[in-house]
Amino acid sequence: MRSSDPHRPEAQRSVPVIRAPRTGLIALAVPNLEEPYFAELTSLLVRRADERGLAVLIVQTEGDHGREIAVADGVGLPPIDGLIHIPRSLTVSDLTRRTSPGPLVLLGEHIQTSPFTHITIDNRAAARLATEHLLSDGRRRIAFIGRRDARPSDAADRRHAGYVEALAHAALPADPAAVAQVAAFTAEEGERATAEMLAALPDLDGIVCANDSIALGALVALHAAGRAVPADVAVTGIDDIRAARFAIPALTTVAPDHEQLVDAAFTELERQLTAPPGADLPVRHVTVGIRLIERASTVSAAADDAAPARRGGARR
Repeated sequence: MRSSDPHRPEAQRSVPVIRAPRTGLIALAVPNLEEPYFAELTSLLVRRADERGLAVLIVQTEGDHGREIAVADGVGLPPIDGLIHIPRSLTVSDLTRRTSPGPLVLLGEHIQTSPFTHITIDNRAAARLATEHLLSDGRRRIAFIGRRDARPSDAADRRHAGYVEALAHAALPADPAAVAQVAAFTAEEGERATAEMLAALPDLDGIVCANDSIALGALVALHAAGRAVPADVAVTGIDDIRAARFAIPALTTVAPDHEQLVDAAFTELERQLTAPPGADLPVRHVTVGIRLIERASTVSAAADDAAPARRGGARR
């Protein structure tokens, strides 16, 4: 396992504190509970809230822009102490026009120059770490599955950028044909995109997936195509969902520090809730740590035996 050092919290600007009576209820806006990552993160948030004597109202936004704005503005919500919002499409302009004055913590995808406290992971560094892992094993024909140009995603863009950076550092070109679009971060889309990629690039020897769900679908497609993992093609994901450990083979992934992510969210929410009325609080952007978890989808005896040939052979 390898670790990346988390960045220090960074004060960006100040926002005035407006105090309302405490209700013991917070809201959590989440894109889609069918996505394992969000379901597991929500479960952890609810447990940590319960430990703090807080109840959680869960609002599923489906990543819809209008719905995300409405929740940020408090539309349709009962009186709450604060909002933890996991956005997919919110913009800086949306946030600066926010009509609800209550405490807000953004969680997940980073919004550039966000005027509100934000807890996130370094998506660029996560994909770079995954790609570097494959490169260190001698993989040279590496694809990226998870671009979302039809419905732009900050996380997808940054993870793709990290993949490109790692290739550039290894003096390898980023082949547009080796980058696959997905309609959603799901196993179904990962399976479809991987099958198409294998038909177009038969010499593929590594795949960096934008998240673990896509990677699980990639494993299915590789098995159906008769490609051994990792002997023929190594696969990495990002997020470390629980299912990653139980895939066949178990999935190598880049894991965010979920405990740090959730604890930071509640720390920042409580900081806003306990500040004196009228106080100007600095907005903080906190980036939590990540680590590479090596499992059988990239590491095996067969792969170790084949690695010297890859490192010295024509695939370099």
